[in-house]
Amino acid sequence: MRNFSMRYRLMIILALAVTLPLIISGYILIHRAEQAMNSEKESKLLGIAKALDANMSGDFQSLIPLNDKNASRDQKVRILNQKLSGITEKIVLGNPGVGAGYYSRELDCIITYAPSSEYSSTVGESISKEHLGRQVMAKGIAMTASGKMVRGNILNVMVPIIRNNQVVGYAWANEMTKSIDSQIKAMEAVMYLALAIALILGLSISMPLANRVSNSVHGIIQGLLSLRTDLGYRLPETDGEFGEIASAINGMAQSLMNTRSHTEIIIESMVDGIITIDYDKKVMAINNAAKSIMRLNEDVIGVDYTNLFSSNEDVFNILLETLTTGQNFIGYEVEFARCDGTIVPISVSTSMLHNNKNVLGVVVVFKDLSEHKAFEDRVRRVDRLAAVGELAAGVAHEIRNPLSAILGIVQILADELPKEHSSRAFGDIALKEVERLNVIIEDLLYFAKPSKQCVTRVNINELVSDALSLLNPSLKKDIVILEKYLDLSIDDILVDAQLIKQVLVNLLLNAVQALPTKGGKITVKTQKRSDGLEIIVEDTGKGIDQESLPKIFDPFFTTKDTGTGLGLAVSNKIIEIHHGYIRAESIVGVGSTFAIYLPYEKLQYKKGGSTTCQKTGVF
Repeated sequence: MRNFSMRYRLMIILALAVTLPLIISGYILIHRAEQAMNSEKESKLLGIAKALDANMSGDFQSLIPLNDKNASRDQKVRILNQKLSGITEKIVLGNPGVGAGYYSRELDCIITYAPSSEYSSTVGESISKEHLGRQVMAKGIAMTASGKMVRGNILNVMVPIIRNNQVVGYAWANEMTKSIDSQIKAMEAVMYLALAIALILGLSISMPLANRVSNSVHGIIQGLLSLRTDLGYRLPETDGEFGEIASAINGMAQSLMNTRSHTEIIIESMVDGIITIDYDKKVMAINNAAKSIMRLNEDVIGVDYTNLFSSNEDVFNILLETLTTGQNFIGYEVEFARCDGTIVPISVSTSMLHNNKNVLGVVVVFKDLSEHKAFEDRVRRVDRLAAVGELAAGVAHEIRNPLSAILGIVQILADELPKEHSSRAFGDIALKEVERLNVIIEDLLYFAKPSKQCVTRVNINELVSDALSLLNPSLKKDIVILEKYLDLSIDDILVDAQLIKQVLVNLLLNAVQALPTKGGKITVKTQKRSDGLEIIVEDTGKGIDQESLPKIFDPFFTTKDTGTGLGLAVSNKIIEIHHGYIRAESIVGVGSTFAIYLPYEKLQYKKGGSTTCQKTGVF
């Protein structure tokens, strides 16, 4: 549409450039031709009128015989007509279309008017008082008149007849303006034809030129628009000046790309998000890290930042403050709502964007603190659990000694009672409960100081499959849908297989127990990471509220009606001694996700280490 509009304007401009000079010059030529023709006609008629004056010998009185001096006015007119009509007839005979004659001032009438065959009836008539001939006779100068006269619409040239310094009348010569107009129209027709031919030739040349110019300009405009988003684009080079322009633009684009490439590589390689905003509140630039953190899927260049951060009031206010006052913010931590609805902690820094002279806008740098916060949580949890572990070890040792004494006493008392004695049943109950306490104490001791008993190179996918096979009865009983996605590209890993399987079984049992009574879905995934692997267990159970989620790895904390609350605590310890971690996410009513991360490089063991797997505590 833009190209069509420009072509249309170029055609109009070129058409005007061609036609206006032709029209103006044609008008001037025609006007001057008319003037020249009128001037030529006037000169011709003036010559004829002067010839009449020259061919008249003497004055009107001298041409009348002496014996007719006392004749009547009409008789004198007839005498003069007879003497002068030969002159006028001879003059008009050599000039077709011309009328000529004499007028007597004394007799105040027309003496002759040739050709007499047409105008003899006018002889003896007087001109009107307004007739220009009276001014000719009064002033004694030649005059030209155009308009309706005795003969009709004519061009009339009148010359005074002066004898003895007295104006005795005038001679005239005229021509019908109709004849003059027809000659002028014929001349104008030729001129207009020439003008039309010149106009057609001009447009036939200008229209292809307009198309060429329009296409070249359109190509340059499209190229510049492409260069806005892709500096690697190059305009097609053509001949002529537009080709030189395209070549110059390509050269500038290459220079700009070379200048910006290093900076852009640095910016695009940064893990921190960077956005620049101009003073019109439009986004000027954004790197891939920013798009990833914000979960942006569309191009936001040129978008108003108020729309980009409409759901993040804290970030919006920080940017607005920097834009309006120039105040910088460094490491301001806020909760950020992504485009996909998730909320993550980020660190925001803003500063003014300027070159050497002018302030251009604001640059905002933000960092995703999710991993950092998770690491801090894991460190705090490790510190807290270490203290709890030391306490648990002390308590377990203190409880185990009296518990052993109680166990021995109960066994002695049970042995002394007869087998049929009713009190032996209480002794059996006491022994079972003591044994249960002993198992809890063993778990506490393992929690306080776990160890890898048998580190071997294992295929984690096979380990996951083995753990799932142990849960098949529970899955069928509860009508649970199990989905398994195993990444076959992951490498074997050095772990204590029995301990990792113990963790997997615990997480899977927790997932089954969290599902609704009518069943649900459990999804197990393995996936490769750059420095290790992940095992993910997802369920569609009731979920864990956000208040309880940070406490689930604490000993004796449980959301179940039954259980000791040591399962996740011991599982977390097992993953920790493998230098990994467990990440938990949960939404009430939607489900929970537990991700086990195990690194490759830290899972080393000494040659000659134990290869016997010993039984650990029971969850």
